[in-house]
Amino acid sequence: MIRYATPDDAPDAHRIIREIAEWLIAKGEPLWGPDETSYETLEAIVRAGELVIGRLSGETVACMFLHRADTEFWPEDAPGEALYLHRLAVTRKFAGRGLAHAMLNWAESETRAAGRNYLRLDCVPRAKLIRIYEMAGFVRVDPGPVKVGAHWVIRQQKRV
Repeated sequence: MIRYATPDDAPDAHRIIREIAEWLIAKGEPLWGPDETSYETLEAIVRAGELVIGRLSGETVACMFLHRADTEFWPEDAPGEALYLHRLAVTRKFAGRGLAHAMLNWAESETRAAGRNYLRLDCVPRAKLIRIYEMAGFVRVDPGPVKVGAHWVIRQQKRV
């Protein structure tokens, strides 16, 4: 079951995000630093109604942020044009079961329901991540990585 989170879901979502951040650091592929995964930030996302969780067998196993605006990574976008996905994470215990794609499909449905034309995201320029999103139907917006603040990212979108 995939749904918008309540404040009670924040600890589980934080655990999943930290688990994935630490796993990637251990692999030598850091993605989210401690300043990007704080509990306080997550609480603000929940209050904004933009945290989504995925549950399986009574356990929270996936989460993502689904923002109504993203002026940092998509400053040129017209208001109301897209929804913006960040921090898609699936706990390692349930990796490889299609949960990331289920979360993406749910986000696409929400994008349509909100009357938006695009679901947009950005990811670090790693071939595996780019491939995951391309297999889900996302296409690159820019010819190469773009720098946003301290981050180099590949921006991708899917028309829904």
